[in-house]
Amino acid sequence: MRTPIERRSLQQQAADWLRDAIVRGQFAPAEVLTEQALTERIGTGRGTVRSALFDLEAQEMVTRSPYSSWRVAELDDRAIWEIYTLRSAYEGLAARILAERRDSLGLELVSAAFAGLATAEEAGTDARVKADLGFHMSFVRQTGHQHLIRRHALLADKMEWLYRWSEERWPRRNPLVAEHQPLFDALRSGTPDQAEQQVRTHIDASIELDVAGYLSLAATQEKP
Repeated sequence: MRTPIERRSLQQQAADWLRDAIVRGQFAPAEVLTEQALTERIGTGRGTVRSALFDLEAQEMVTRSPYSSWRVAELDDRAIWEIYTLRSAYEGLAARILAERRDSLGLELVSAAFAGLATAEEAGTDARVKADLGFHMSFVRQTGHQHLIRRHALLADKMEWLYRWSEERWPRRNPLVAEHQPLFDALRSGTPDQAEQQVRTHIDASIELDVAGYLSLAATQEKP
């Protein structure tokens, strides 16, 4: 059978273009965005660009000053902490649900995503980002909790943005399998308390590293 044609408006395409450009660092955090310049770069009308910017404002990827200008969202130590702590809350709940109900929910998505970490271990940034975020997404989806899945998905772009931004500035090249093994083990056989705590331990380590990295970078940039 033929695959149905995907119907996507120019506004959706423009929003996807801009979102991808921000996530991949083509626009810096807090950089001013002008509708005219974006119109020329994206190749669409100004109204389409404005609608795309409103879409990304709703996703908190850009901000708007009334009667002034658009900017890429800030990515400072406060933003890093907020993104990670919200992720920890969502994923901690998912881990608890999965550990409580793993016999009925299964672990197929989680096991497949964990296996993908090994494949991406020595690959480039794109593959590592996809595998890492995919593993975390897998156990949220495995719960089947639709409200939780949707809210966690709203963080996906911000998490990819933060991941790529930090890897570019203080690359760690962490061993993906070893880094996620304790969490995978807790999801497979741990108690609900252990599974939730392992999520928090895993994410707390990322908060510490990325906040420290940001503060070090900021201190360097402030020097005369």
